[in-house]
Amino acid sequence: MKRASKHETLDLGEMRRQITALRHSENLRITFLLNRLLIKIAYLNEPQSAAHAEQLREAFARTMADIEKRA
Repeated sequence: MKRASKHETLDLGEMRRQITALRHSENLRITFLLNRLLIKIAYLNEPQSAAHAEQLREAFARTMADIEKRA
């Protein structure tokens, strides 16, 4: 899983691609976590501010850590 640094531009398209690739899991809890994160970013073309980008980056990192723990 590719992780962006705090100073990189947040690439929501790449984030969506990574989530979609993992979303087709047999584990319903993992699918639920990914769907919840995908809903947070699905309508965005870009983050509204640097703080918003950081919030999304952290949500992505937390979700990926939770998935790795459960997988």
